[in-house]
Amino acid sequence: MSVLVQPIPDSVRLRVTGDIETTLTVPYDDDDRSLLGFSDGTLLLGTYDDSLQCIWEVARDGAGIVRFNEGGVVLEWHAEWVTVAVYDANVVEPAVPAVLPLFPDLDKWAA
Repeated sequence: MSVLVQPIPDSVRLRVTGDIETTLTVPYDDDDRSLLGFSDGTLLLGTYDDSLQCIWEVARDGAGIVRFNEGGVVLEWHAEWVTVAVYDANVVEPAVPAVLPLFPDLDKWAA
């Protein structure tokens, strides 16, 4: 099945219908961005403008297919849960781990 997420006009809440039926309140900080995560691994970045219109973009692809329509989002995949959170750059752009030495025992003898 699918999940449809639409912003509720003149508020900072989202209406979720389809596999999941609920209303989510979008938390906000100093930033007007939020993250919407689905159980299939899809992560969406939502931004509210001055007139409380929500603009969506895919931050990470999951198993489902994401379609955008007139302010809303349709996830074509079975979803068990959906959650919304404040924007965190560490979630969207994870840090690159440090490079590990290939042969640590040989490195100590080379010096």
